Amino acid sequence: MLKLSNIQHLWTPIYSRLPSHIHPLEIVAKLHPTPAVAGVPTEIACQQIRQYETFDRDLYAAPIGWVDYRGNSEFIVGIRSALIEGNRARLYAGAGIVAGSDPDREMTEIKLKFQALLKALT
Repeated sequence: MLKLSNIQHLWTPIYSRLPSHIHPLEIVAKLHPTPAVAGVPTEIACQQIRQYETFDRDLYAAPIGWVDYRGNSEFIVGIRSALIEGNRARLYAGAGIVAGSDPDREMTEIKLKFQALLKALT
């Protein structure tokens, strides 16, 4: 569990040494999207998401990270992010919808998640 000032996350760091013939982005491609942001089984869940969501997720839940010239890398799942273009910003956040989720409570949680980004931008 990763506890922050206004929210806590389930957090599972994964560390590994890769053989030199495997590029870190190959691993990222295999892990994306995670069950936490897509669902299980992944293929069916992604089909349902495309069917019911009326917008493009763009950066939401995208793998965000870096790879250096030695093949070292670090990636996170971008569950909260912002795309800034000029004087405009598009914020991304979401909720873990499961059986029994209350839409009003989920929206309240998303608004809470936006607070850190809004505070940084204002």
